[in-house]
Amino acid sequence: MQIQITATPDPALIAAATRWRLRTPVLVARTAGWALLLVTALIQFATGELQPGLLISGALLALVVPLVLLNRTARRSMRDGRVTTYEISDGGLARSDEVGRHAYAWRAFWSVEALSGQLMFGLRGGRWVRVPITGLSPAEVEQVLGAAFTQGLRVRR
Repeated sequence: MQIQITATPDPALIAAATRWRLRTPVLVARTAGWALLLVTALIQFATGELQPGLLISGALLALVVPLVLLNRTARRSMRDGRVTTYEISDGGLARSDEVGRHAYAWRAFWSVEALSGQLMFGLRGGRWVRVPITGLSPAEVEQVLGAAFTQGLRVRR
């Protein structure tokens, strides 16, 4: 198997990948923020005193921190975005642009997940490689996912 994809950065795909990868930290921040807002409301109800520090902290955690985290990460990905060539073969995955080339053997990955228009290859240590698949046929995508499964990766469609 030898599949080659050349792609330019797509803001919609980068935003979707960013939201997907940061879903846990965003959920934690939002949950903590709403919990602080609930505590603020309970204190206000019980004592009649408004706690502005808790109110501001809860609002920041629930609303501002997730937006800043998602926007900063997506913008950084777009800023670094260049026309990139991805090569998927029996040996693994390689990505190259005008700056350099990085090749990964299949054993470097632990999972691959199919999102709309892209595959997310999870590297050990929490990093990931995003591969756009808009130019591939469904049969080629299944071929890539099958090769990943054969190599022992966890595959989510």
